Amino acid sequence: MNQKTILVLGAATLAAVAATTALQSGRANDTRPASTEERLLPALGDRVNDVREIGIEAAGGPLTLRAEGTGWVLSEAAGYPADGEKVRTFLLGLRDARRLEPKTANADRYERLGLVEPDGEGAASVRVTLRDGEGATVETVLIGKQRTSRAEPAAAQMGVTPDTQYYALPGEGPQTFLASGQLGVDPQPLRWVNSEFLNVDRTRIASAAITHPDGAEVLALREDMGQNEMVVQDIPEGMVAKTPSGTAQLLGALQRLRFEDVRRADSLEWPEEIISDATFTTEGGLKVSVETMKVADEDDPETMVTWSRVSFALEPEAPDASPIAGEEPTEAPEAEGPSREELEAEVAELQAATEGWAYALPSWKETSFRLRPEGVMEPAPEPAPEPAPDGTDAPPGETAGPAPLKMTPPPEGGGI
Repeated sequence: MNQKTILVLGAATLAAVAATTALQSGRANDTRPASTEERLLPALGDRVNDVREIGIEAAGGPLTLRAEGTGWVLSEAAGYPADGEKVRTFLLGLRDARRLEPKTANADRYERLGLVEPDGEGAASVRVTLRDGEGATVETVLIGKQRTSRAEPAAAQMGVTPDTQYYALPGEGPQTFLASGQLGVDPQPLRWVNSEFLNVDRTRIASAAITHPDGAEVLALREDMGQNEMVVQDIPEGMVAKTPSGTAQLLGALQRLRFEDVRRADSLEWPEEIISDATFTTEGGLKVSVETMKVADEDDPETMVTWSRVSFALEPEAPDASPIAGEEPTEAPEAEGPSREELEAEVAELQAATEGWAYALPSWKETSFRLRPEGVMEPAPEPAPEPAPDGTDAPPGETAGPAPLKMTPPPEGGGI
């Protein structure tokens, strides 16, 4: 090794030692407290199963989730069942949240961290209050701004997703913390429920009938269960079915049906003169009746809302055909699809889940339940005029006759 190489290595070593010394010196002068790794909400560790009510206050208003039986309900939706898995995930996220480091205890500085009460002007914070079955508070926390972790860019390069970080004020204060964990709170009430209330696959629908208060009717049958259109029935004279008929939307009407709002059905008036009734029947005999009415929105009279209520029934079983005298009875072919017992269980389950509720349908979906005859029929085309015998076309509405005879006038002066 020559002298020049030794000098270069020596310089590099001295630089590394200097950098290490500076780093250690910087750490020695860093007075920031280390991560406490304590629970953000200490009492929740042992009492998460005691929580029977979750109160969430945000700028858009309050929402309350209550434990009822083995599930949860949303008070702001008249006690409609909440998404139990979402509630469970939320509670466990609060339980497992950790205090990374203390922040200010000066209330005058809370605003910088987004820790102002939700009813304050321009507030983006959320207050969560957890109560037990007696109504006593188990824990409360005010959640403020989310902070981007300085470790996130490096962690992302390594394929690691670090916990999100929020500023939080647990209990009644005054000490605030930077906390890590799943502390995001959805302040929209209806996002805490499962808005899909009915799902009958389009492949099962065999017929659909829609009756309007003015007597207009649409009846369509699926003659081939493999087709994506239905055959319009009872077409009046002078009308024909549209091509395509427009009945495809009837097949998918009940598939993954969602609501935009939900209420107790008896909280709405249902005048018979404005109700349309749509009945869908599956190949196995399951009947789904959907009554709809279109009314002005209470908060915005310029907007129309289509409310629906549903009911279910099972068509009677067809009687077995009696064998012809002298012939051996033949076995009925095995039916495809759900058995009778499975259909009965399906009706009971659907009825229990939807009875007593009214659902506001999306505007793009309501036409599937309020389809009118003009949506599937149109006037028959005028027949083409028949050609005239001499090859010319007769005027519209007239029939060409034989060509007139040409008469030669008699010569002047008479004579035969």
